[in-house]
Amino acid sequence: METSSLGGYVAERMKGGSSKTDIREELLAVGWSEEEADAAYRDGVIILGVPLPSEGTRPTLIRKSSTVDVVTNFFSFILLGIIATALGTLFFSIIEQSFPDRLSVDPYVDISAAMSGIHYAVAALLIGFPLYVGALFIWFRTFREDEGRTESRLSQWLTYIVLLAASITLVGDLIAVVFTFLQGEITWRFFLKALTVFGIAGLIFGFYFLERKKIQYHQDIPRKTFRIFGWSVAGIVLIGILLGFFVGGSPETARKQGFDVRRANDLSTLAGCIQGYASDFGALPDSIDVLRRSSAYAYCASFVQDPETGKVYEYRVVASSRMEGESRVGEFELCADFSLASPGSREMAYPESSLWSEHGVGRSCDTVTAQLGTLAPVVPMKK
Repeated sequence: METSSLGGYVAERMKGGSSKTDIREELLAVGWSEEEADAAYRDGVIILGVPLPSEGTRPTLIRKSSTVDVVTNFFSFILLGIIATALGTLFFSIIEQSFPDRLSVDPYVDISAAMSGIHYAVAALLIGFPLYVGALFIWFRTFREDEGRTESRLSQWLTYIVLLAASITLVGDLIAVVFTFLQGEITWRFFLKALTVFGIAGLIFGFYFLERKKIQYHQDIPRKTFRIFGWSVAGIVLIGILLGFFVGGSPETARKQGFDVRRANDLSTLAGCIQGYASDFGALPDSIDVLRRSSAYAYCASFVQDPETGKVYEYRVVASSRMEGESRVGEFELCADFSLASPGSREMAYPESSLWSEHGVGRSCDTVTAQLGTLAPVVPMKK
């Protein structure tokens, strides 16, 4: 039996009320292949009068977005969170460094931590923003090249959930800014931070307002509009990165700052070792080598050399012993060569923690008072 005749048989069976499944099982049972059975069913449908599509009058078929599209969309939202957080952190840090306020100085955070925050934000923008642009390009190209494609419900829900999370985050940031204002920060810092929050929020919701109209509601949004929006955001990101390099310094400057922070920490720790030695043995050590040879203070040897040059820090006894009230004290001086000048005076939680943290370029010294114990000094034996 020819396939066309088989199509007539299928048409008669369909007129009799048989389902496609029943007809297909009958044809397979007597030896027709699956391809022949499908072709026969198609011929039978045509015989019954179902019109064939023609070019120009064929309606656009609606196709749901694939799993790849959903993953691409989700990936873009992760990048959006990284970029928004980095941009806010970057501009907040730049504002705080450019418009310092003594009332808001955190005594437990040094300048190196602030610079690290700026550098991390710049790194996040340098990596995250191009990837985000690429993900959006793939997302829009998918729907531009296939006009029949429609967004899945999962992708729609994901979009609105992420925008809700972004809204909550931005509202929380805005609350923090207003709280700072109510705490007394009535300065340019407040207005610039508030402008930063509103700017980031406006960019996110402005873009996704257009994106929803284009993707979900299939409205005709010119590509030029998205290009202008994209170049504007790219310009803001570029300005932020350049300001970040200007305020946070170049990689070479950051390395020098890192060495200076290490020097200040070394001298502070070394001063503690000397004070401990003076309390235990009743006298200041004659030299740093005395600490190295002492089993109780052998760990201090890790802090006696400049991390960059390997040169031993300068140590000098200013006053071996003198009376201060009823106590016997000694004074000593520690010095180091710093690469950069410190960023300025800071209010510290503990006065002694500011030693060596404020310095100029080159040799800088600080004097420390040590309480002398009652025990006679013991000179360690050389090995």
